[in-house]
Amino acid sequence: MKNLILLLSASLLFASCAMKQKVMDVSVVSMTQTHLPPAAKLQEKGPVSSTFCSDAMHDKGNIGLFDEAIKSAQTQNSVDFITNVSFWKDEKGCILLEGTGQKIVADASSTMEDTAATTTDDAHAKKKSGKKSMKK
Repeated sequence: MKNLILLLSASLLFASCAMKQKVMDVSVVSMTQTHLPPAAKLQEKGPVSSTFCSDAMHDKGNIGLFDEAIKSAQTQNSVDFITNVSFWKDEKGCILLEGTGQKIVADASSTMEDTAATTTDDAHAKKKSGKKSMKK
């Protein structure tokens, strides 16, 4: 009987320490970007995670917990977006974020096209300015 009580107490202690509750799943989040710019792609940087507790800011309640967890994960991992995000709440009321970090990269084909167009436009501009200066 004594062993059973000890076993139940130990399992209760471990269960309460590891207890976290899923709050929600979100496909994409960012505190720094509102959209993916045209002619840009995302490059996967790997798994990211962060934890934010409201008492770290000496305020009470749950206001801003998600925002702060997102901002923290983006800053710590130098990413622009976080995809496949899961938010959890632990026994202390802290928000845990787990997801995949993504960095914005320019699309190589559109960059080459933009460079070619700019070069062509510059060449036309030089021709026009050269013709005008010859007429004067």
